[in-house]
Amino acid sequence: MQGRSEISPGFVHGLALAGDAISAPFLLGLAGAVFAWGHDGLAFGLGLGAGFFLLQILVAPRLSQAGACSLPDYFARRFGGTLPRLLAALIVVLSMGTLLVAQLMAAGLVTARLIGLKVDWAVLVAAGVLLVAFALRGLRAAAWLRALVFLLMLAALLAPAVQLSAEWYGLPVPQIAYGNALFQVRGLEETLLEQELADPAVMNPMLTPFVALDPLNFLGIVLGLALGLASLPHLIARHIMPASTRAARATAVWGLLFAGALLTAAPVLATYGKLAVLKLVATRVEISQLPQWIFTYGRLGLVDVCGVPAIDKAVVAAACAALPDASSIMRLQDLALSPDMITLAFTEIAGLGAPMLWLIAAAALAAILATLDGPLAAIAAAFGWETQDRMGLAPRVIGGCALVVAAFVATTHPASILEVATWAFTIAAAGLFAPLVVGLWWRRASGPAAITAMVLGLGLCLHYLAATRYLAVGFFEVWETLSSAGPTAREIFGELKTAWVTAAPGPAKDAAWAALDAHAQGIANWWGIGPLAAILLALPVTIGAMILVSLVVPQRRPAETAP
Repeated sequence: MQGRSEISPGFVHGLALAGDAISAPFLLGLAGAVFAWGHDGLAFGLGLGAGFFLLQILVAPRLSQAGACSLPDYFARRFGGTLPRLLAALIVVLSMGTLLVAQLMAAGLVTARLIGLKVDWAVLVAAGVLLVAFALRGLRAAAWLRALVFLLMLAALLAPAVQLSAEWYGLPVPQIAYGNALFQVRGLEETLLEQELADPAVMNPMLTPFVALDPLNFLGIVLGLALGLASLPHLIARHIMPASTRAARATAVWGLLFAGALLTAAPVLATYGKLAVLKLVATRVEISQLPQWIFTYGRLGLVDVCGVPAIDKAVVAAACAALPDASSIMRLQDLALSPDMITLAFTEIAGLGAPMLWLIAAAALAAILATLDGPLAAIAAAFGWETQDRMGLAPRVIGGCALVVAAFVATTHPASILEVATWAFTIAAAGLFAPLVVGLWWRRASGPAAITAMVLGLGLCLHYLAATRYLAVGFFEVWETLSSAGPTAREIFGELKTAWVTAAPGPAKDAAWAALDAHAQGIANWWGIGPLAAILLALPVTIGAMILVSLVVPQRRPAETAP
């Protein structure tokens, strides 16, 4: 009985840990990344898997001994003073708030599909429902409930994949059978190119590496997600801190195993969805005969045909007829699918029944409901409610305010669901990973070093994420010498800026600015590092700060109090 009591909690918490890390934004977004980017989209799944490994090796064994009940509390105990705690709390609020935005975007997408609202209104409706549920339930969610939700998520991805594997290849093991689908996808891509039904300039071959991402940015995404997961506040607080060293390690191991099962299912869905779309184009389908799912998701703003939202057949037909190389047959370059929709729309794309759609939608909504309290509890803990009064008025008010703010940010659709969720992990990695891990494993790590690392890491990450996206024109002009843009891209930037400056005020000037800003976002970078790979800039700075400042200004409290 003693052995069972030790193993069972690790098993359950491992399931719950996997569900917390691979929440609804990743459930809906991972397959879409592989669908859109092919091989390069695997970076997101690899990053999450590596994060579980780092959590087990670097963080779980030591952090469970620290005696803290939240990350801000740990930083206060380990480094002393209030400033390390306040900085850790700020990073927690920013990272968890960003993750809340991604969760609400996912909730809005599913709600919009189920009840037919516009996505913006669906986000607000979903946020209202979640706010009521949170107000009634508070910050409590049992590990066994989150474990069951993860099993539902796993079933939602595997059930349609198993059905298609059995129907198409006679083998109900999708992780094995989808090798056949990959072979078919490659063949169809070549066929479409030969028949001029696809433009090689816009096609991302599914099996060709480093087309959408170069190796540097691929590594940056993997590293950002891995380090972010290893230091993500609500995961650590839920499953690692209250446990013994052995139980914490067991939880991380089980989490890695269960997460691996789900992470290997996402590429299967992406491949089967890609195969279904390529087959549709290969049939030389007429624009007037497009399947209904294109218009269902087009009305949600997730599908464009010939450069316009696929609202109805008349709009699409007119847009396609107006193209310089107009064709009555749909070509691959004429169809643009948002990565956000691939998992949710998979059953319709592949021609499966409505029950499978409802299963995926139910799994996504259940994941949001079950894991909502994680980010909210971490935010409340950042304001000082770690262990006491978790169902009291103050945590509810803080969590409610966070939900409201996140809902309004979500309605602006700052990026895709997966990108926003990745931002949350990147912010946590940039601000917390180096001081957390160095503090856990090096007794000499000091408070001034942790403060310096958190300030530099967070500031650099936020500046890079925001400036390269929302201030891209100015960023490129200031840092042009560090950009990886070639001569042609720089020349185009100059021409677009001249067109904007000389345009008359009004719609023409707005259109000129939109073109300039879109081009600038593609070339505003340092050494070719994209926003999603910002950890490549922050990590060496934070690790260097931890080491150098600790050597110059050592920790002043007794060494035996360090973990």
